[in-house]
Parts: sequence; C-alpha cells; structure tokens
Amino acid sequence: MVHIERYLKDSIENEKELTWNRQMLALILEMIHANNTAPAEGMAEEKITSFETRYDSIVQTAEEEYESTPPSDYYRNGYNLYLRMAVYKHNHLLFLSNPLVEPDNNLCERKVRILKGKINQTISLRSFEHLVYFCECLSVLDHLATNDKNNLYQSVKEIFKRPQPELVREKSKNSGSSNMILPK
Repeated sequence: MVHIERYLKDSIENEKELTWNRQMLALILEMIHANNTAPAEGMAEEKITSFETRYDSIVQTAEEEYESTPPSDYYRNGYNLYLRMAVYKHNHLLFLSNPLVEPDNNLCERKVRILKGKINQTISLRSFEHLVYFCECLSVLDHLATNDKNNLYQSVKEIFKRPQPELVREKSKNSGSSNMILPK
C-alpha cells in the first residue's frame, strides 16, 4: 500500500481537478489505521465489507472522472494507477481479511534494496547462477543476523572454521576439465 500511497500523492499533485485520488488516499490511510488497531483475530467482517464497498465506489468515481477528463499524454500515471486498482482489488485489500498479510511490503523492499545497491555499485554477476549464490549468501547472513544480532561477525567466522569435506577431482573424459565431486 505504500507504493499506492506514493502514486496517489503524485496523482493529487498532477491531476488537481480530479477527486478520486484524494478520496482513495484517505480511504487507504483509514484502512491501514483500522488494520493496525484491529485485534489479533482480525477485523470484523462488516467493517471489511464497508471498506470494499467504499473502494469500489471510489474506483467507479475514477472511471467517471477519466471518461469526462481523459488523461493527458504528459501524465498518465494516475490513470494507470486507477486501472491497476480496479484489476488488483483483491491483492490490494488482502491485508484486511488476512492478519498475516502486512499492509505494506517494507520488509521485502528493505531486503531487495541490498541487492539493488550492490548491482548499481560495482558488483558484476556474470550469470543467473552467480545471482542465486549472492542471494543465498544474503539469506544466510540475514538468518544469522536475526538469530544473533550482536555477534554476526562471530557467526560468519564460525561457519568458515567448520571442517570442510574433502573434494575429489575427477577428470572428464570428453573435455579434459576436472570436476569436483564429494567422496562416497
């Protein structure tokens, strides 16, 4: 929902004559507040239904406003947002009915931001396989950090001190290159 909030604020700035974007932003903020203050078992069904009805009404308002005032070639983000909100309603409102779903994806964004930052700097991943290795390493480091935040360096050091299984080199008959295999 954080992305939608951001796009709605942008739409409010660029499409001042429209009202749906202000209404939707107010509704989203209200839904997030209601979700954060809801009991552990979740929100009441009638409250969820009320939010869904208001959501549908605002999407209908957006459709009417864009029919009477078509989006400009200069700025189409608000219109595209309206279309996404109409199509992905279930995804956007899932946090209301399922307490396990967060209203934002900040944790995912924080985790992927590490990779984005490294790729924009100097990292060179020569294949998809190297990307997988890098992500697995990030996952291990994240796991170690959540288990023992005070001693991440020590945890990593202990992993490298573990005894390694001896690898046996076997020459490939066709290519002449050697492959590593674990002993039986």
